[in-house]
Amino acid sequence: MEDIIAYGVMKTPALVIDEKVVVMGRIPSVKDIKKILQK
Repeated sequence: MEDIIAYGVMKTPALVIDEKVVVMGRIPSVKDIKKILQK
């Protein structure tokens, strides 16, 4: 819970990559995750 608060996540589920919240409040699709990882 402390980690979630530290990232400023207000809705779960959340996805954090390289210390940055990239998705919050939903489950990303495979397509969304591929786009995120290509950045």
